[in-house]
Amino acid sequence: MADNGGVREEAAEFRMPIDLNTTSRFRRIGGIGPAYEVMAVEGDRVRARMIDSDDEFDYPLADAEIDPKP
Repeated sequence: MADNGGVREEAAEFRMPIDLNTTSRFRRIGGIGPAYEVMAVEGDRVRARMIDSDDEFDYPLADAEIDPKP
């Protein structure tokens, strides 16, 4: 949580739910990183696949929810 001159920002306000049946399952790491597809939500983590390389990885759900769509 940041305090910018009395204005408080919380990442929860910027979260976008992940729906595996829509294009919201596609995200970009940090907004400038590589694009990935969320394949499964497993508790507080997601199983994802890099679009460019097909490599699979585990990633925190909270981070995935604030990553923007590509």
